[in-house]
Amino acid sequence: MAEVNSVQAQKVADNKKLMPAESHGRQRVLVATLPATHAAYPANDTILLGVVPVNSRFLTGAIVSVGGSGTASSTVDIGIRNANTKEVIDADGIADGVDISAAGKIDADTGVLVAAAADYITPADVEVYATVLGASLAANQQIRFEIPYVTD
Repeated sequence: MAEVNSVQAQKVADNKKLMPAESHGRQRVLVATLPATHAAYPANDTILLGVVPVNSRFLTGAIVSVGGSGTASSTVDIGIRNANTKEVIDADGIADGVDISAAGKIDADTGVLVAAAADYITPADVEVYATVLGASLAANQQIRFEIPYVTD
């Protein structure tokens, strides 16, 4: 019976160095919460969630925890942009269309940089941000974003 190597196993076989994001790096979680008191955020507003370092890999398992009801049809996309130039890399690369209209724990790992066996490594330090879509994000709506990644 034949055996094939993963990309990482083949690098080891070829005596190439693996990056920490490929093998035995440390898992970290970017956690960002909205303030307890805030105005409504209209559609197309962005929310800076934090910075993830260069050579990091986003993992599946990101969630958005919504505490309390929001505005009907309110969603967010979660994307990344270059932290230095502010150039958008992928506006919905981590999550696309996360429904924040009702309380609950919602999967937020549907973007092309994470889903479907994606193998994306950040090319620079990146800002992770959410974009409000559909209806406005309700005033004082409590939301926590948890986005796992591997680095160093």
